[in-house]
Amino acid sequence: MHDEFRVQVHTKSTGAVIGALKDQESTMSTSSSPRLAITHGHEDVFLYADSLQAAEHARDIANRALQDRGIVGQVAVSRWHPLEDRWEDPSKPLPATEAERKAEHARLEQLETEESEQLGEPEWEVYITVPTHYDARALAERLRGEGIPVNQRWRHLLVGANDEDDAAALAKRLQVEAPTGSEVHAQGNGLPYWRMLHPYAYLGGMAN
Repeated sequence: MHDEFRVQVHTKSTGAVIGALKDQESTMSTSSSPRLAITHGHEDVFLYADSLQAAEHARDIANRALQDRGIVGQVAVSRWHPLEDRWEDPSKPLPATEAERKAEHARLEQLETEESEQLGEPEWEVYITVPTHYDARALAERLRGEGIPVNQRWRHLLVGANDEDDAAALAKRLQVEAPTGSEVHAQGNGLPYWRMLHPYAYLGGMAN
């Protein structure tokens, strides 16, 4: 498994931090990580590395740059957790064996299901685009008749799922059942549409 690490510099002076890091660019390369990727947002500068050693080296340089320029900011190192799909403390061990990865995946799926049920909103969804509005309405009505939550917008359907496994299984099923020419894919739910649907009958056995 290829590890990915990130150094985050949280500051209100992102421009000054980027300038300071450019001044230190020649010292940021190491034999194991000859070049770091740098991005920035509103109040964060991010440096990406492929090893903990390279990330810690970049962290030290970032701290020194803040100190030399008198910039106020906080610097932290994190590692990408591919199963939890988020940045975490690198001291937290990743699953090392197939059994550990399966156990971790099962734990995350259970957590997503519990969060879906508590919030009344699906953690995952299947996004479907069908050829016609008539097709979309007919498919939405059929799925709702099975107790599956669906939000229809013209030719587009968002079909709710408790967790990633449920969404994948439902997408596989709908790739067969949806009208010819439909586009189907599973995704995490980052959309507000489900808040318009309260209350709805919830989500058990959706992939059956």
